[in-house]
Amino acid sequence: MIAAILTCFNRKNKTQKCLESLFKILPDCDVYITDDGSTDGTRDMLHQCFPKVKVISGTGNLFWSRGMYTAWKEALKGDFDYYLWLNDDVVLYDNFFEELLYCSNLNENNCIVTGLIEDKEHSTILYGGTSLKTHKMVQPNSEPEKVHHMNGNVVLVPCSVVKKIGIIDPYYHHDLGDVDYGLRAIENGIPVIATRVPVAYGYPNNICRVRKWGVNLRERFHRLNMPLGSPLRINYYFRKKHYGFMKAVMFCSYLTLLNLLPDWAVVKIWGTTYKNK
Repeated sequence: MIAAILTCFNRKNKTQKCLESLFKILPDCDVYITDDGSTDGTRDMLHQCFPKVKVISGTGNLFWSRGMYTAWKEALKGDFDYYLWLNDDVVLYDNFFEELLYCSNLNENNCIVTGLIEDKEHSTILYGGTSLKTHKMVQPNSEPEKVHHMNGNVVLVPCSVVKKIGIIDPYYHHDLGDVDYGLRAIENGIPVIATRVPVAYGYPNNICRVRKWGVNLRERFHRLNMPLGSPLRINYYFRKKHYGFMKAVMFCSYLTLLNLLPDWAVVKIWGTTYKNK
């Protein structure tokens, strides 16, 4: 039995396409979705088009990580063999579950499998995770490749893994909840592997989280510490947890310097590194 877990906010059309692609392939899949206060008719669409989907009301302030945590916590009340994470803006390919299951079975279901996601034109791998060897985005391969930092767009988690390490850490608001979960697995001897081929298409997110341009100092730090930014307390928590106190302090100091400097100085030092792409 499979439980799919999603969170959504004001992406009605994309959410609908995602679920349509899921039910086309897995018509009997149980779906748990957190609707985090959508105002675009998403909730009505879910009830009308997918009456069997279990919709959990969010507070409007959950964002991705806490929305996924909320849906997953509800799904734990059932008895499932696998938990399938889905971003609501992906469209799944017909072979997606076959590929996830194949990669999982290679490791006797004692692993997490993250699916490669490509753009709509099938030209670029957008998500999946960074390679444990190269620390660059994993590319299609003849064999599954071990992942260092996992992206949570399409992920298969066996119940045995959940029993060992639990679910997403609710301390994370939006960003880093997926990366943290993958690192927790690796630290507990559970490999994270990427699929051999893309399993869905999605959309790029080229917004720079760590710095806002063309605003004053106060606005820059306000944006940095918003859920859709890169909050210092979240970064400190994440890096201390996985890399130790000193690296956490150093990274937060780096983010602070990056936002203290004026725009011209950042461009002079780092070029377009921190510009929206």
